[in-house]
Amino acid sequence: MDRLRTPSLPLPPNPSSLFLHTLLPLFLVLTAFGPGYQTISSFAIIYFSLSVYYTRTYTRWWWLFLFYIMNSIGFMLAYMETLNDNIKNYKGLVFGIGLMVNLIILIPYIFDRIAQRKFSSDGWARIIVFPCVWTGIWTIILFSSPLGDWGNYAFILLNYGDITQLASFAGLGGINFILSWSGSIGSDIISYHVLGNQNTSTTSTSSTGSIIIDNSSSIEDNSTDTVLRIPPTRPPKNTLIFPKFINSLSIYLFILFLVITYGSIRLNTNFVPFYQQRIEDTFPHELTNFGCVLGQYSDNATDDYINLTLELAISGNKLILWSEGIAKIMSVEERDSLFESIKNISTMYNTYIGFTYLDIISLNTIYNKQVVINNKGDVVIDYKKSNLVPFDETSIITKGDNKLQTFQSEDFGIIGSAICFDFDFPKLIGQTSSKNVNLMLDSSNTWVSPVGPLHARMNTIRSIENGFTTFRCNSYGISGIWDQYGQPLHYVPTVNTSTVTFQVPIIKIKNRIKTVYSIFGETFGWICVGSIGVYLIVIVLAEKGSGHWKARINYWL
Repeated sequence: MDRLRTPSLPLPPNPSSLFLHTLLPLFLVLTAFGPGYQTISSFAIIYFSLSVYYTRTYTRWWWLFLFYIMNSIGFMLAYMETLNDNIKNYKGLVFGIGLMVNLIILIPYIFDRIAQRKFSSDGWARIIVFPCVWTGIWTIILFSSPLGDWGNYAFILLNYGDITQLASFAGLGGINFILSWSGSIGSDIISYHVLGNQNTSTTSTSSTGSIIIDNSSSIEDNSTDTVLRIPPTRPPKNTLIFPKFINSLSIYLFILFLVITYGSIRLNTNFVPFYQQRIEDTFPHELTNFGCVLGQYSDNATDDYINLTLELAISGNKLILWSEGIAKIMSVEERDSLFESIKNISTMYNTYIGFTYLDIISLNTIYNKQVVINNKGDVVIDYKKSNLVPFDETSIITKGDNKLQTFQSEDFGIIGSAICFDFDFPKLIGQTSSKNVNLMLDSSNTWVSPVGPLHARMNTIRSIENGFTTFRCNSYGISGIWDQYGQPLHYVPTVNTSTVTFQVPIIKIKNRIKTVYSIFGETFGWICVGSIGVYLIVIVLAEKGSGHWKARINYWL
């Protein structure tokens, strides 16, 4: 194929190129309102379409660097106040985290750009490479990052209950795939239908940065493009030719339709039998009371929290949970006194009590602990927080063994427990599926920052994935009860209050929901991780392989 190279001389300004780069400040805005505390979901959809289009179209490598910087600044603005808890230079720290995260998520864009140049312009690979690599990268981050699922773009869709139900099938990986797939589709719509471009791959760059222009004889006529195209020069395949309306856009819309239908079925037909049942038949059991004891930034002594627990028990709360780390135990005598007091309350009032404290008996090994006493006065859970908040807890607290503790209760089925940040790690919370947990106790403290409301909503994904109910007691955040579909039964801000009580139907606590995710976990995400390796091999073969391999790759991709 003949190619013409432009001389290495300054190029005159291209109006369309200048217009393209006006997107850079827009990416900053779209990222700031993407993942984070002020998510605008529609901005995220626009972001993916425009960002994929931009990274496919720019002609100089430094534009990718500016794209990266804009995304990093947007990330900083999205999560600015997360670490505002007496941490010096916390804004710079958040920006540094943004630089690292956004450097990693450049990988899908680089893969996608290579795919547009190495694979057939009408093949399926150029549509599917970006969502596969994006999902694979975020799966790796999910299981390797000390931040767990924080920053995950899948949470952009938390406002869409029908779509988030996909987590029960494919986890966060499934949601990430649907979200990022819209970028490939949107980019094609912009290129071929909005701007009317014929072939975005006819202009590329050499290793020295000069533009490489294909001979006009190699340019395909895509004026009637339908996103997936069949050019006249491509070798014919002995395969079924689909009607024109079956293209990547229609396939994406069909898959999205199936996802929404699946979610709607889970949310609106989740009672068996489901068809227009009388409410008294659906909820035949009486309500039960759950109570929270909430820590305050004050000089409250441990005895004060014990007295609040006693008041909740007297008022009929069947299960009482303390928020995270509200007592500080400095000696064995203080610990034994605390245990004895809670045991007396639980046996006297037939109450399950989960209480928390910082174990500072030995200054060399400080633990963030959660202990559960059943209604017989037995210690059934004695748990040490396993996933510690970077920069805030990791320097002073010793982590636990990352093993979920559970027990069989008389009233609520199998109960498990974890502490706040633990719920951001599916490696720990995913153990609820193998242990058939009905109810998870979540003792939390989200400091004086905007973390609380978002964190409570993020944690509902764990309920959707594994099919359990969550009871969350959160100092300086949101406390409440969320069912097996991530839907709130009750929730309230708990900032300037010491106790709060919720009433819930027992059946909503005891009915564990079996999910596909509970069997296969993040298998879909790991398949996408594997696809990254496959694409690498294919790209190397397309560049360095024999003519036979290049022909096969062009034929199939």
